[in-house]
Amino acid sequence: MNATDPLRADGLYVSLGGLPILRDVSLRVGAGEAVALLGGNGSGKTTLIRTLLGLVPHQEGTVELFGEAVPGFTDWSRVGYVPQHSAVAVANATVREVAASGRLAHRRPFQWLTRADRMALDDALAHVGLADRKGWPFGALSGGQKQRVLIARALASQPDLLVMDEPMAGVDLHSQAGLARLLTSFARDGLALLVVLHEQGPLAGMLDRTITLCDGRVVDPEHPTAHDCAPATPWESPVGLSDPFAGAIR
Repeated sequence: MNATDPLRADGLYVSLGGLPILRDVSLRVGAGEAVALLGGNGSGKTTLIRTLLGLVPHQEGTVELFGEAVPGFTDWSRVGYVPQHSAVAVANATVREVAASGRLAHRRPFQWLTRADRMALDDALAHVGLADRKGWPFGALSGGQKQRVLIARALASQPDLLVMDEPMAGVDLHSQAGLARLLTSFARDGLALLVVLHEQGPLAGMLDRTITLCDGRVVDPEHPTAHDCAPATPWESPVGLSDPFAGAIR
């Protein structure tokens, strides 16, 4: 392992309410790598992501972001986090207001957006094809559009590592194709990616590695239980549908 890896964890044990959730979990995401964290419901994927980001405490083991231990890491502008859109309840906020919260790590509380903030925000919204909808209410958007807003929020911080929790959940096939294209462009640009998925699906072609989590443990992809936890279901692009991001991604 390289000490400058954007993300690495060794020997993580996490219990919540006295129940063991994660057991001896180790992983790494190298610079410019696209890594998928696979597993079914209840495998511990979301708890692991929240632990890696310092949102859930771990009882044993270590977590490092860019070579610095968590907790203790402070340079959060280098880390973009995209939760599931269903976890964000801001129905009255506009697309621009939600995306603008991604700039908080760059400025003091209650400070007006600077020119640099506005440029980063506009660039992020353009990157996901929502520049013309920044005044729309977030709550009125489709699942795929909400996911793109949350990606724009993460991109607004101009991160070196992007962590996404099931970006395809609740998103129709038409939008999945566009999200896959968008994430592929990030990987080509050298952004380190950790993406939580039930199965590889439309992202299979862009992934450098996969990590499979079963019952709170990392298992070898060749282990008999790995297929049950993360089935390799073939995915085909929706026939007759154009890419919703065509011409929007740079």
